[in-house]
Amino acid sequence: MTRKRQRTLLIVGGLLASIALGVVLVVVFRNPLLNSALVRREISGVLREELGRKVDLSGAIRIDEWPWVELDVGRGSIDNPAGFKGPPLAQWDLIEMRFHYSTAYEEEPLLYGVVIHGLKIDLRIDAAGRDNFSDLGSRDPTPPSVPLNVPRVEIRDAEVRFTDERESTEPKFVARSITLQTGKVERGVGPVEGQRWRISDIDLRAKPLDLDTVVLRVPSLSVDASIPAARIPAATVSLGPVRLRLSDLAVSTPEGKSSQAAGRFALDPVPLAAMIEAAGQQPPFARNSPWFRLRGLSGSLSQTEQGLLVDDLRVGIDDMRLTGSISVGRKIRFSLQGNRLDLDRYIEALADNSSTTPSGGFPGKTLLGLPLEGTVRLDSAVSGGLRMREITLEVTDRGR
Repeated sequence: MTRKRQRTLLIVGGLLASIALGVVLVVVFRNPLLNSALVRREISGVLREELGRKVDLSGAIRIDEWPWVELDVGRGSIDNPAGFKGPPLAQWDLIEMRFHYSTAYEEEPLLYGVVIHGLKIDLRIDAAGRDNFSDLGSRDPTPPSVPLNVPRVEIRDAEVRFTDERESTEPKFVARSITLQTGKVERGVGPVEGQRWRISDIDLRAKPLDLDTVVLRVPSLSVDASIPAARIPAATVSLGPVRLRLSDLAVSTPEGKSSQAAGRFALDPVPLAAMIEAAGQQPPFARNSPWFRLRGLSGSLSQTEQGLLVDDLRVGIDDMRLTGSISVGRKIRFSLQGNRLDLDRYIEALADNSSTTPSGGFPGKTLLGLPLEGTVRLDSAVSGGLRMREITLEVTDRGR
C-alpha cells in the first residue's frame, strides 16, 4: 500500500472517528446541552417571538430518541405585558411531546401529541382597565415557516382564574380540575394558512367554584388569530342533568372594538329544581313536584358593545309557553308573551314545601333587586274561581 493511500485512509478514518465521537458526545451530553443557558435563551427567544411575551423556562429539559423522540419541558411560565403587575399569565409543571421522522425524506417531524400538566392561567384586568391577555400572540398574517399538525393535545389538572380589579381583588371566576382533550390541531396545513387554526373533537371538563363538573364537547373549532375570530358549528355544555346545546356560534374582536358574538342555543328538557340545584341553590318546591318542568328553552344570542341580546326566545314550562326577547346591559330589559298561567298549582306546590325549604335558599330577593325593566303579557290566568284575560304585568327598575 502506497503512502498516499495510507494517508487518505487515515484522513477518512479520522473524519469517521470524529463524526462518531461527535454523535456519542451529542447523545451523552444532549440533556446538559439542552439545559445550558445558551439553549434556554434560544428556545425562550423563539417562543417570545411567537407569543409576544417573555417566556421563562426554569425547569429541566430532557430529550430521548427511542422508540420515539420524546421531549419533556419542565416548569415554566408566560409573563404579563411589560409594566403589568401580578402573577404570570400562565404557568405549567411539565410539557411532554413525542414525534418522529417517518422516512428519510420526511421534511417535517410527525408529532404524536402534546400533554401539558399542571397548567395555571391567571386572567386579569387591573384597576386602570388594562388586561394581560388580549394582546397575546403574533400579529404576523403571513403563513408560518413550519406548518403545525398535531394529532392530539391533552391538558391535565389545569386551573383558570379571572380577576377584575376594577371591582375586587378577589377572583370573579375560578375553575379547577380542568382536563382538556382535542383531536387534530392544525395551522398552515392545506386550506388552513397564516394565523388560521382548526381544532377538532374538543372535550373539556372543569369544576367552576363549588358547582358540579361542567363538560363541554365541540366537534370542530376554527380560529383566525389575525382578527381574532372563532367559529364553532356546534357544541354541548353539560352541568349535571342540565344540557345546553350551542350552534352556529361565531366570536370576533374587530380592531379597536369590544368582542362580538352571535349564535343559537337550546336547553334540553329538565326539572327546574335540577337547574336551581346545579346553580348551587335550594329550590323552593319539592324536587318530585309534578310541576315546574322545563319543556324547552331556545333562542338566538348576540353580544355587542351595548350588551347581550337574547332574541327569538321560546320557553316552555309545564303547559305554559312564553316567547319574546331579553337584553342585558346596564339594565335587564325584557318583553315576553305567554298563553295561560295556572297560579293555583304553583301556589300549592310552594306552600307544600315551605316547611322544608331553608330561609334564604332561593334567590327571590336577589332577583327582585336586579335592574329589571319590561313587560309580560298573558292571554289568561287562573287563580281559584277567578279567571283573568289579556293580562299585562309591567316591571320598572326602582333604582333609576
